[in-house]
Formats: sequence, C-alpha cells, structure tokens
Amino acid sequence: MNVNAKHKDSVFSFLFSNPEALRELYSALEGVSLPPDAVIDINTLSGVLYM
Repeated sequence: MNVNAKHKDSVFSFLFSNPEALRELYSALEGVSLPPDAVIDINTLSGVLYM
C-alpha cells in the first residue's frame, strides 16, 4: 500500500487548525472536559522526521 503521508498530514492540519475542533479532539482522547475559555495554543512543526 502506497500512502501519501504529506496528504494525510495536510488534511489533519486543516481539520484541527480550528481551536474548537482541537479542543473537542483533545477532550475525546484524554477523557476530560476543557472549558470553552481555555487557551488553545497551536504549535506546528514542519520538516521534522518522527519515528
């Protein structure tokens, strides 16, 4: 299977660049409830290899 990692990364980045969507994702993954006024700081790394 040939997967385009750059395409998958750009879709994820697009979907979760919205702080409200990111808050919802974090809450679902961690099983917590963040208040609507919680500060969301989005940090994006580019050109980084992760293994």
